[in-house]
Amino acid sequence: ADALSGELPPVALVVAHPDDEAMFFWPTLLQLCAAGADVSVLCLSTGNFDGLGATRKEEMCRSCARLRIGPKNLDILDLDSLQDGFWAWPEDVIAARVREFIRTRGVGLVLTFDGIGVSGHPNHISTSLGVRRACDICAVEGSSSFEVLLLESAPLPWKYFGWLCIWADAFRERADAARCTCRSPLACLRALACHWSQLVWYRVLFTLFSRYAFVNTYVRHVPPTAAPAEPAQEAEDAAPGALRQRRKQ
Repeated sequence: ADALSGELPPVALVVAHPDDEAMFFWPTLLQLCAAGADVSVLCLSTGNFDGLGATRKEEMCRSCARLRIGPKNLDILDLDSLQDGFWAWPEDVIAARVREFIRTRGVGLVLTFDGIGVSGHPNHISTSLGVRRACDICAVEGSSSFEVLLLESAPLPWKYFGWLCIWADAFRERADAARCTCRSPLACLRALACHWSQLVWYRVLFTLFSRYAFVNTYVRHVPPTAAPAEPAQEAEDAAPGALRQRRKQ
C-alpha cells in the first residue's frame, strides 16, 4: 500500500533551504494538504549564502501559507553550524534538531531527501543523513519512533522529462513506498513565485521541466533493529582474559 495514502499520522517535511519545499516536494505537499493531513515543515537554514536569509525566511512563510501551513507548523533554523553553502553539515546537530521537532509535534512520518539529495548539494545530503541518524537513534532507544520516506533522486535524463514522468512511471516496475503526482504545469511555478529572490530564469526552466514538479516517489528508510553493544561490554569483550576464556569454552 502507498505509505502516503489513507489515514496518516502527523507528517513532517525536513528540508535544507527555503524554496526546497517548492522546487522538489510540491506534489507531495499538495496531496497531503488536500487530504487534510497534519503537516509541519522544518527547514534547517535560512538560505543565507548570498546574504538574503531574512528575505528567504519570509518567502518560505508565504509559500507554506499557500498550503495553510502556518507559523506554528513551520520552523526555520539559523544556526552557525547549519549555514547555507557547498559543504557538509554535522549530522549530530541535524539529528538533535530533528528529534526535538518530532517530539514536540508528535510526528509519526518524516519526508526528506535521499542520499543523493536530488541535485547532489551537500546540504541536501547532510539533511538526509541527519534525519536518518535521528530515526536510527530513536529506533535503538525505543523512544519517539517515526517512519522516514526518502525522496527518490532520478538519474538523467529522467530528471527533466517533466509531465512525461507521470506517464513513464505508469509503465515501470515500482519498488517505491509512495508516489505523489501533480498534473498542473503551473502549480510548482506558482509556489516558486513566492520565493521571488530566487526566481531566476534557470529555476523557472527547472520548474517547468523538472520531474519533481510533477512526480515525487519515495523509498523507505529501514532503521536498525538491534541495539549496539554497550561500551563497557565492548571493552570487556576485548580484554585478553575474556578472549582466553572464550577459547577455553
